[in-house]
Amino acid sequence: MFRFEQTADLLSVIQTCRFQGKSAMAFFRDALSAHSCNFFMPSLIPQS
Repeated sequence: MFRFEQTADLLSVIQTCRFQGKSAMAFFRDALSAHSCNFFMPSLIPQS
């Protein structure tokens, strides 16, 4: 069951990136870089 939830989370991020016209690979790259360097995490929440 836990693996299904992880897969669903990843697919949600990918779909959100597509909907927003962003690269999912770039988002994941930025998130991994931010995590390893203690930078601010990228967000998929639209800025108004």
